[in-house]
Amino acid sequence: MSVILGMKYFIKRRKKKMNSKQMKPIRNKAKAILVEWLKTLLNEEEQKKVNVKNVLTLLPNQTHYFSGDTFKLQPWSYKWVVKKLKRNPELTIDDLNDMLQPSEKQLRRQKMIEQGPL
Repeated sequence: MSVILGMKYFIKRRKKKMNSKQMKPIRNKAKAILVEWLKTLLNEEEQKKVNVKNVLTLLPNQTHYFSGDTFKLQPWSYKWVVKKLKRNPELTIDDLNDMLQPSEKQLRRQKMIEQGPL
C-alpha cells in the first residue's frame, strides 16, 4: 500500500536500539580501549594510576567540537569510542587509530588545495 491516489507514502525506519545486554560489553570494551590509549600518552609513573574505574575522570569533559557549521564528536572521547564500537564491536585500538589517519583521497584533495590544479 505504498501508492494511494498517486501519493507515495514512505515508512520511516527507526534506528534499532541496542538493549542493555548488548551495550554492557561495548561500554566495558570502550573503557578498556580508552585506558590503553591513555597509557600511550603518559609516562610510566602516571600509567600505573590509570585503570578502568577512573579513566572517565581522567579524560577531558569536552566531548564535541565545532567544524564549520557542524557539531562533531571529539575523537577519543568515550562517546566516540562507544559509537565506533556499536558499528563494529570487533574493533581494536589499532583499527581506531587507522580510522583517524587521512585517506588517500583526503591527502590528494589537500595537495590540490595547496598546489592548485595540474
